[in-house]
Amino acid sequence: MFGAAMIFVVLFWRLGAPAFWDPDEAHYAETTREMIERADWWAPYYNGIPFFDKPMLFHQLQGAAMLLWGPTEFAARIVPALGGLGLVLVTGWFAAQVAGRETAVVAALLVASNAGLFGLARYAILDSLFTLLTFGGAAALTVSALGARPRLQWIGYLAIALGVLVKGPLALVLCGLTLLLAIVISPDARRRLLGLHWIAGLIVIIVVSAPPFLYLYFRFGRAFVDGYVLDENIRLYTGSRFGGQPSPFFYFQILATGLLPWTPLVAGRLVDDVRAAVRGDGPDTVDRLLWAWTAAIVGFFSLSTFKLDHYVFPAVPAAAVIGARAWRDLRAEPDSPRHRASRVGVLTIGPLLTAIGIVFAYLLVARLDLPRAALIAPAAVITAGVWMTVSLARSRGRTGRAPWHALAAMLVTYAGLLLFVMPALEEGKAAPALARFVAERAAPADRIATYRLHQWPAFRFYVHRQTSFLDDAAETRAFFAAPDGFYCVMQRHSYDEFRAAGVPLQIVYERDGQTTTSGRVLWRGHPEPTHFVVVTRAR
Repeated sequence: MFGAAMIFVVLFWRLGAPAFWDPDEAHYAETTREMIERADWWAPYYNGIPFFDKPMLFHQLQGAAMLLWGPTEFAARIVPALGGLGLVLVTGWFAAQVAGRETAVVAALLVASNAGLFGLARYAILDSLFTLLTFGGAAALTVSALGARPRLQWIGYLAIALGVLVKGPLALVLCGLTLLLAIVISPDARRRLLGLHWIAGLIVIIVVSAPPFLYLYFRFGRAFVDGYVLDENIRLYTGSRFGGQPSPFFYFQILATGLLPWTPLVAGRLVDDVRAAVRGDGPDTVDRLLWAWTAAIVGFFSLSTFKLDHYVFPAVPAAAVIGARAWRDLRAEPDSPRHRASRVGVLTIGPLLTAIGIVFAYLLVARLDLPRAALIAPAAVITAGVWMTVSLARSRGRTGRAPWHALAAMLVTYAGLLLFVMPALEEGKAAPALARFVAERAAPADRIATYRLHQWPAFRFYVHRQTSFLDDAAETRAFFAAPDGFYCVMQRHSYDEFRAAGVPLQIVYERDGQTTTSGRVLWRGHPEPTHFVVVTRAR
């Protein structure tokens, strides 16, 4: 029952309540809606222009949901949510195969309670589905190799092929790097993995995944090569298009933060495994494979010149299984020197939870503009931290069947975020209201535009009209001077500048909001909101 409650709250409760978040979520949703409206399910378009960002499988699945529920927020997010559910189940299945049922329950709960899953499975982008397919494919291959179940490998190859169709060759790259690392660091894994039918498997992956890419190449030619192969893969990874990128250690920090409060347990297991490797008595093949998967993901993205925090999410299920195995070993052998660092790690979780809860409580009381009822979340975290600290100290680090105290606190925290934080963030979104006003007011022949608001694909979704995203002042004056009617959204200071330059405009709607959704709106005394206006030609 607890696991079902955790999954429901983390993945499905109030899934369609918030309007789309800018920029990525609304961008994906609008691309899918245009796919449906054009009846062209094999070529991506955004705002009427070919958009070679990702392959089409995610948009096709999202489009199927929109055919069922309409072009709504819930329909756009249900595929990522179901991908998250599948990831929890696959992680539990894999852990059961390599470590037993008790470990499987803990591993599944650690994934279900992960902050990254809570965010990405509720966000209408493809990362939860991609992680399900790539980790699921690697898990099937691992179980096939370790358990002498040759037929299972074909499911693994198929899953990887679908991962390629979701996010491109990255699925093959991550699995290939993991294989190479595992072969290097584990003689047993080398012997078992090389016994699989890798050449036939690669053929399966190519046969399944190549046709949609070939179709786009033959249809769009050089534009597809430049837009997808070069820009969205090679140049994005190796180039310097975006400045101000984080340090090479960015993903170590993100993974450590995203695994909280289990980070000390996983870190302790790493120390124990390294110590065992130095002594020559471990770690076992499963741990080596799990660390190979984690290292391949963190290492690959750390070398990229472009970094986004969610790129490292595919490392989470492997880290969850590592943490669950450490928890199981501490339960079975609480006094073993082999698990000394893991024991320190698990004893750290309670005090860490307590400290986190105290900090959150202080912020709620002193700094955040949220209802006092939101204090139930830090109160639950503090209570769980104290309880866990005392109970583990009394048992000298012997763990129970699962970390129920911490998991319950996280469940309350996620419920608090959905009840109190999300509605507060929602109030700052100006794009949906502005777009709906324009959609209701504009005549069919009127042109629609925004000025210097490029990070607003949500406006394009909710206005449901072709939109010109203007940035240059001279170009915008030419847009205003054309004979057809128009509606344009801009910030108030931009309107004042055009009026001062003699451009005949009048305001027909205005409201406050944020240019981008930011947690700053939660702070008391936060900066004044931006004032947006909808303008048309003055009469």
